[in-house]
Order: sequence, then C-alpha cells, then structure tokens
Amino acid sequence: MRTTPLRLLAAAAVAAGLLPLTAGAAEAAPPAKPAGYAGSCPAAGTITQGWHSGHDGVDIANNRGTPIYSAGPGTVIVSGPASGYGQWIRIRHDDGTVTEYGHMYERLVSVNQRVSSGQLIARMGSEGQSTGPHLHFEAHSSTSSTRGMDPGPYLSARGVGLPCTPGGGTPGTNFTTWGTSVRVRADARLNAAVVRTLSGPTPVHVDCQKRGDLVEAEGYKNDAWSHIPALGGYVSNIYIDHPDAWLPGVRTC
Repeated sequence: MRTTPLRLLAAAAVAAGLLPLTAGAAEAAPPAKPAGYAGSCPAAGTITQGWHSGHDGVDIANNRGTPIYSAGPGTVIVSGPASGYGQWIRIRHDDGTVTEYGHMYERLVSVNQRVSSGQLIARMGSEGQSTGPHLHFEAHSSTSSTRGMDPGPYLSARGVGLPCTPGGGTPGTNFTTWGTSVRVRADARLNAAVVRTLSGPTPVHVDCQKRGDLVEAEGYKNDAWSHIPALGGYVSNIYIDHPDAWLPGVRTC
C-alpha cells in the first residue's frame, strides 16, 4: 500500500525434528523465565482441559473459526501440518520461550514471519486428534524443550489470566501510521466523526479491517480501513505503513 513495511522478517533457525507432544508425555517443567514481554490472550473460550501429567497444555474450546492470537511478540518457527494436531504453529518469543498452537483449520502466518503480541495468527478448528473445535495451547521454556510447562502460570507472569478475552490486556503494536494530522474516525467513512488526530507516525494495534469510503493520497487509492481499539475508531489503510492495501494476517471486522 505505502512505502516499505516496518516489520522486517527475521531469519530464524527452525529446530529440526520437533513434533507435537502426545498425551501422557507431560511432566513438571522448569519454572518459566522472568516475563520478557507483555502477554496477550491467545483465544476466547471455555477451558475444557487444563495442564496435568497426561496433558502438556491447556484446551480452549469455542466455535470453529474463532480467532487465535499470538501470546507475545516473536518469530514463527513452525507453521504447517502435523500428526495429532492436523495443523500447528510454534512461535519463539523474544525471551527465548516458545508457545505452541494446535488444531486450527486455517493458519495465517508462515515460518520466519515476525509477529506481535495479540496478532491474529490462525482460526480455531478441530483437525487432527480432536473431538470438537478448540485451541490446544502449550508453553515451552526453549526450542529444545520436549515437555510443556503449565500455561497458566506462564501467561499469568505476563499479565494474562485464563480464561481470557482477547484485547482485554495491552496487546503489542503490529503496525505504524505514517504522515501527520492523520484522522481517526468513528467509522470507515469520510463523513464519520473524528475521534482522534495523530500528529505523526504512531505505533498502533489493529484488531480488524473492513471496506469503507475510498481514500486518495499521494497517488494511492484504497477503500480498506483499520480498526484501532485503543483509539476508538478507524484509520484508512492509506495511512498504515505497509505495502499491502489489505493488511495480511488481520481479520475482517
């Protein structure tokens, strides 16, 4: 859409031979490292199974298609099919820990992609060994860990309690605006009320996007608008510093 993306893809070595853990493999893991990032809720839903000796993570059940978010900033080290999970994603966070997501029906991120805390990465499904739509979420002390630690204390140390509501905490930024006097409007319309005006480039967290009025600026045209919950309104994607007119990995409002 505009200029070069601010989020650069970070090269990451993928740990070879890492496979989804099977039931019965869990055991007490070393304490989580000190929180190195502000966490975000991975998914809304009901906790149907917690961490125990026969279960390496926590299961969060909800409807098929429920959004799944990255629990923190980091780099995607695995994204693809997997025995047992059907599909899975692993993210290595900036503090060295790893979170794992399984059973989704749609993955929205790829290996080596840099993600932010609270970024949409997948949609909930029931693929693999599953009796209904849910997210199987695990937390690991490192990429070499073979057994998951209890996700409850891990997330709690990062400001997230289970069950949780996405967006209820302080999600990290995933985009930055460009330009001055950028107007945040109550809806994706040029005649909607202005709720904020951004004086310069501003880091923002976009939770969804939708089609609205066509906006023209500096030779570009775009009818996509981003919703920024912290600012209480929408910004034309013309003013989001990303090369794509429709932002990748961001759901439709």
